[in-house]
Amino acid sequence: MRVLIAQGAFEDMYEPAWCRALQELGVETELFPSHSYTLPGVLGRVERRVLAGPGVLRLRRALLNRVRAFKPDVTLLYQGHYFDPDTVRQLRKSTFVAGYHNDDPFGIKKNILRYRHFHKALHEYSGFHAYRKPNVDELLAAGVPKVKLLLPYFRPWVDYPRTLTTEEAAQWSCDICFAGHLEPDERIGHLSALACADIKLRLYTQPEHARSLLPPDVWNRIGPTQVARNDDYRKALCGSRIALSFYSRWNRDQYTRRSFEIPACGVFLLSERTEAMTALFKEGVEAEYFSSTEELLDKTRFYLEHDAKRLAIAQQGRDKVVRAGHDIRSRMNQWLEDVTAWKR
Repeated sequence: MRVLIAQGAFEDMYEPAWCRALQELGVETELFPSHSYTLPGVLGRVERRVLAGPGVLRLRRALLNRVRAFKPDVTLLYQGHYFDPDTVRQLRKSTFVAGYHNDDPFGIKKNILRYRHFHKALHEYSGFHAYRKPNVDELLAAGVPKVKLLLPYFRPWVDYPRTLTTEEAAQWSCDICFAGHLEPDERIGHLSALACADIKLRLYTQPEHARSLLPPDVWNRIGPTQVARNDDYRKALCGSRIALSFYSRWNRDQYTRRSFEIPACGVFLLSERTEAMTALFKEGVEAEYFSSTEELLDKTRFYLEHDAKRLAIAQQGRDKVVRAGHDIRSRMNQWLEDVTAWKR
């Protein structure tokens, strides 16, 4: 099979990871650099935000030309914000058009400007994989003929246990950390309680969000925040005795990529309790959960005082994500099986 992936996101964990995993599975895969066709500088940023302008028209034409030349069996539009119904319709004359979106395009905080092409074009797709369960029915209702669920994943080439050097430990070590974006929901109260307890908390997020959402006294206790990316993100996890996972109400999440990355790194996962997560990881064996601030504090203190139990759960969690096939290669195997069946 020959696959062309048109970029829509901006991080290595997305389309480049799909491309690498498919290539490792022996699939001839090419990455189409959508963003490179927009204008340079400020004008390009405007085009990518409003999804209009000469650069957007240029990238649509370039993708059509590349499909005609490369002749892929499947063209994946990752996120698909750039592509209007006519472009997808033209693509379908030459290739099976698949879609995927890691955010929630039907969620409570959907950006109408960002999704205006996407929603109008959905009925033109040949098939689509959804990140979360609610999107399956929503995509079918929007006119996509074939839809299946495809869970997030960890990447084995970066998500693995690490032993920090003395210098790295001085920078990254803590009792508990959270690496991710903040929303004005229960997580603010949870993080505030941890910060005010005798627990060393590190927060890796956008500093402007932390300053605006956290109470001033909590912000002062935590100190400067930063976003931990790439290798720093793994050091942040491996430097922490416990790693938190919260779930976006905006995206209606019950799990996230961190749900698999944290155990894959051999780190103890303390997660908000959701139906999906308790089905994925056995409570008290492969991960731990909380449903209130009190339960979060109690379990944090308990596992900080009981190293052997915490380390055993961390190891069981890692064993689970490896054994159960929550890595990206296994996800791409599922994707290949689905699109092959759909094409028949």
